[in-house]
Amino acid sequence: MGKKAKHKAKKVMDYPMEGELETEAAYYARKCGITTEEAAKIIRQALALKLTIVPRGR
Repeated sequence: MGKKAKHKAKKVMDYPMEGELETEAAYYARKCGITTEEAAKIIRQALALKLTIVPRGR
């Protein structure tokens, strides 16, 4: 039998909003016409992508 490939988690964990995230999510929610929760989810995804990018040679 073959081995199954490992899958990386694609879902960002839902952490409670606090401090800066809450403020920033509220700002973007008002500007874009979306809910605060949706804005927080987008911000978390952007932060997760930013943390995975590592420059080479440093």
